[in-house]
Order: sequence, then structure tokens, then C-alpha cells
Amino acid sequence: MILAKAARAWSRYFFTPAGPGDLGFARAVFCTLALFYYLPQDFSEWGTVAREFWMPIPLFAVPSIPLLPAGAIALLQGCFKLALALGAIGFFSRLALAVAFVCSMYLLGLPQNFGQIQHFDTLVVLVFGILAMSRAGDAWSIDAWLRSRRGAPAAKASGEYTWPIRVIWVMTAVIFFSAGFAKLRHSGLEWVFSDHLAIILVRHQYFVSDGEPLTSWGPAIAAYPWAARLLAGVSLATEVLYPLALFSRRARMVLVPAGIAFLVGIRLLMGPTFEPFVMCSVFWVPWTRVLAFAGAARSSRARIDQPLDLGTRPLPSSSMARTSASAASRTSPP
Repeated sequence: MILAKAARAWSRYFFTPAGPGDLGFARAVFCTLALFYYLPQDFSEWGTVAREFWMPIPLFAVPSIPLLPAGAIALLQGCFKLALALGAIGFFSRLALAVAFVCSMYLLGLPQNFGQIQHFDTLVVLVFGILAMSRAGDAWSIDAWLRSRRGAPAAKASGEYTWPIRVIWVMTAVIFFSAGFAKLRHSGLEWVFSDHLAIILVRHQYFVSDGEPLTSWGPAIAAYPWAARLLAGVSLATEVLYPLALFSRRARMVLVPAGIAFLVGIRLLMGPTFEPFVMCSVFWVPWTRVLAFAGAARSSRARIDQPLDLGTRPLPSSSMARTSASAASRTSPP
């Protein structure tokens, strides 16, 4: 009985039928953001690093994936960026997303093989893998437009458009919760009520991460212990409570923006580049409702701004009589 209820709840959560709009539009936005983010990056420089520094992680060591020459990496990154462009417009969507997934596993995993493990791009790689296995190209894509031109029926509501989004939600929540749980496990509430965060805010002004802080606000906040502790408490609460966003729409409306603000704050105050993680937040947005609301608001504004055509509307006979009498009184001699 319990297992049957759990199975029904699982199926209801991941496979409730939904239209293709949310997944398709999120795919287009996500791939566009990824294209603009990774387009200026040159991964081929890793191919020039001396082989003595090559310390492959299990993902590379077990299948014996080598460090490719710079020219081969340049070719691979060209395929990756082309796949992102095709994924954004939805042309050969399934193939493009599969290529993006394979290329991202190598290119984004490459920096992890030189003695330092980073976790800024991990979720991006997993999202590409999920999209490659999904029907993300069934809406907001050239593929869908071409199918409609050939007379193919429109995509119907299906659980195939629900599970990719929900899996991305779950992975995001697990990442946030794991970070908060690790803080509580190793430091407890002292992570909030000590000067730990204040020290970190000052230390990160001396370039100890993959990127420099975008502002110098960290030491200013650290100068007020209550401000640093308040910031630490809000951050920890956001991480620990983030799984509530999986089931509650009200919690989602608070925790998802709070998570984005949390990552943006890290970039501003400390430097770690969590922009790829922020890009994955587009899958939390109910795009169909947002676009419908925007369309309704635009139509309402157009009706309000439309000028009234009073010249072609005839006046009632009583109004005409009053107007004629008024004109006669003004033109008659005193």
C-alpha cells in the first residue's frame, strides 16, 4: 500500500501532463544564455599546459580520456558553440543538445584535471544531458515550425514535457541543500553566529578564487558583525529550505529568487563565477503563464492607447436639437 502510494506520487510529480511551451521556451533561453557566456571563452589553452600537470579525475581516468592538443580542443569547442546556437533556435534540437552534452563533458570537465576541483559548471553539463534525452524541441523551435509546415499535428500535453523540468528542479535543490547541510554538519550554528563569514568576505578581496569580486563591498559588510551574521543566516536558511520549492508554489516564489540573489551576491562579494548555475534557474519560470500575462497586458495597453474616433459617430437627435438651438442663440442679434 505504501509503495503503491509512493509510486503514484512519484508518477504524479514527474509525469503530470503538461504542454511543450515551458520546456521549449526554457530550452531556447538557456541555450542562448549559455552561448553568450561560453562564446568568448577559449578552452584550447588547456592543451598547451605541460603534461606533468595532468592529474585526471575518475571521469577522465577510467575511460582513459587524454588531454587533447590545442588544435583538437579548438575544433571541439567550435562544435560545442555551434551546438549551443542550434539548440537556442531549435534546429536539429535533439542532435544539437546531444553534441552540446558530450562536448561540455570534456570542455567543462577539462579544468578539473589539474589539481583543483571546481563546481561552477557541473549543473550545466547535467542539464544538457537531460535536454538531450527530452523532447525540448517540440515548441519554440525551427523543428516545430517545419513539422507544422509539413502538416504534422501539434504537440499535445504529455508527461514528456514535465519530467525534464522537474529533474532539473530536484538537482538544483539537492545542490543547495547539500551546501547548507555541510555547513551545519561541520560548523553548526557557529557558521552564522561567529565571524567566519566576515573573515571570508575580507579574504576574498585578495584573489583566492577563480575570479575577482566585482565589488569591494565585502570588507564594508565585514566591518559590521551583525550585518555579516545576518547575511550568513539568510544564506544558510535559503540553502537548507530550498527543497521546499519542489512542492510549494509559495515557497518557490521566495526561495528561487533568493537562491539567485545568493549566487549573485557570491559573485559580487567573493568572486566565484556561479553564472552558469544562475542560467539553470530559467527552468523554474512558468514561461507559458508569463508570456500569456505579457500578451494580455500588451493587448490591454493597446486598447487604452487607441484614439477614440468621435468624428464618425452621429449625435443623438436630442443632442443635435440642443446644439442647433445654442448656435442660433449665439448668432441672433441682441
